[in-house]
Amino acid sequence: RHLSAAAAAAESAMKLPANPEYASSCILPNDWAEVPLVGKKAYNHDSTLYTFGLPEGKSLSLPVCACVLMRGFDAKGEVAVRPYTPTSSNEVLGSFDLLVKVYEQGVVSKWLDGLEIGAPVGFKHIPFNIKAQYPFGLRAITMLAGGTGITPMYQALQLLAKADDKTEVTLLYGNKSPEDILLKDELAALEAQSEGRIKVVHVVGTSPDQAPIEGWEGELGWVDKAKVEKYAAKPAADVAFFVCGLPVMYDVFCGPRDEEELKEGTVLHQLGYTTDMVHKF
Repeated sequence: RHLSAAAAAAESAMKLPANPEYASSCILPNDWAEVPLVGKKAYNHDSTLYTFGLPEGKSLSLPVCACVLMRGFDAKGEVAVRPYTPTSSNEVLGSFDLLVKVYEQGVVSKWLDGLEIGAPVGFKHIPFNIKAQYPFGLRAITMLAGGTGITPMYQALQLLAKADDKTEVTLLYGNKSPEDILLKDELAALEAQSEGRIKVVHVVGTSPDQAPIEGWEGELGWVDKAKVEKYAAKPAADVAFFVCGLPVMYDVFCGPRDEEELKEGTVLHQLGYTTDMVHKF
């Protein structure tokens, strides 16, 4: 085939492994493929939006909810792998976006931040990364997110906000400060689009007894048992609870992310939720 220069560049945008196999509809196989970093834009004081190239006209086609794995490297050149949920929807063609907090001590985020535009980055998508699938078929969902744990919730909310969906959704979203809130405007837009079905509750604080913050009218402190009782849908067969955040959030609310069972004694267990209702992202 004779390709135009642009088409040839797009076709070479993704380097696949030999004999690729796929876990889902996602364009990324379950072994490492490489795509180029094509864009980088500061989002706020510590987060950056990174754009990665895909073949022209192709969608990432990632199931909702699911994430991808990114291969980074530490200071010694050892491989370090992290899960990320794109913030771009499957309607975007030819690229996908990741919103990443760049931690000073962060291994992969610091490596990513140091890359030049055009650099190849390894990604794959495996069966373990496929979580609860839309349409969820539920009456109500409560989402609990901390920091960058918002990204899988945002992925789901983009579909849940559509007019033909009837699910009642409450998002409890914890951050250290109002400036740390990611996707605040986008979440507000989805809340408005849903005509009252989606409620976003921001919780801000660096300690459980956070003092008032000038200009802040949302909840203060940390997301805790009392706030879950106040806002969450009560346990029922047609209710789900989605959790995504730092390991300490899982420890307090539901038990480790890599253990399917809802851990006895955790907040959600105390409140009467069951393993079937709780989805760890």
